[in-house]
Amino acid sequence: MSIEMERYKKINGAPMSQEQIKKYLKRIGEKEPETLDLAYLSRLQAAHMSRVPFENLDIMDGKALSLDRESLYEKIVIRKRGGVCSELNTLYNWLLESLGFDVVSYNSRVTGAAAPIQSRSHRIIGVRFGKDTYLTDVGYNFEHHRIPLLLKEGFVQDDGECGYRLERDAFFGWLMWQYRPKEGWRKKLGFTEEPQIDLDFVPPTFFAQYHPDSRINKALKVSLYIDGQFHAIRQGQYLLEHGGVEEPIETIPSKEREDQLLREVFGLSRG
Repeated sequence: MSIEMERYKKINGAPMSQEQIKKYLKRIGEKEPETLDLAYLSRLQAAHMSRVPFENLDIMDGKALSLDRESLYEKIVIRKRGGVCSELNTLYNWLLESLGFDVVSYNSRVTGAAAPIQSRSHRIIGVRFGKDTYLTDVGYNFEHHRIPLLLKEGFVQDDGECGYRLERDAFFGWLMWQYRPKEGWRKKLGFTEEPQIDLDFVPPTFFAQYHPDSRINKALKVSLYIDGQFHAIRQGQYLLEHGGVEEPIETIPSKEREDQLLREVFGLSRG
């Protein structure tokens, strides 16, 4: 490892204590590792995505977000809350570092039909095993890769719901494509490989909370993988997502019903 990478790893701060690691793993229902291998990383990602929801309750309640690691730990592990993408992936990055994985974070541009080129805002994490790097992510508010993806050009990888491939791109650097069975291939996000630190995600988090163009400060957004199915609240609807396609279940008629869904489906409460 280069001197520069050693410095990078120290900038993010001290690792979690063993007691913190134990409580975090208990929060997501996973055991301590016997081996830090791809199989364990895959279990960690799946466990995290099925226990810790994406949610913007603090944004909707006007509470300032913090990427301070201890504050995130208290919110997500101790108080059993979720968070937006930068909160979830910042804490998850800290867990992976603390367990001893060889970790690097990247800052990506999410792409979409309505906004094909956006500012860099979404943290994704690379974990190195020898010469191979796998992308892992627990903070996306739509159907996203449920397994770590090998960072390899042109290699199609399937997570059981959608297909994924990574291609080189003159503008994005790396471009991730998602195959939705009913819709075909679409661009998902793009990123370059400059290492990022926690501080790099403070500006996009501030933007997400306060900017009028933010896509997550207008209405409640909550999602979680439950028994292998992707459940979400968006645009006043409770829905499932299969293969990247939304299947509305219920138009939420009242705040009382919304609160009931938060409690009973997502394990969340306001305040």
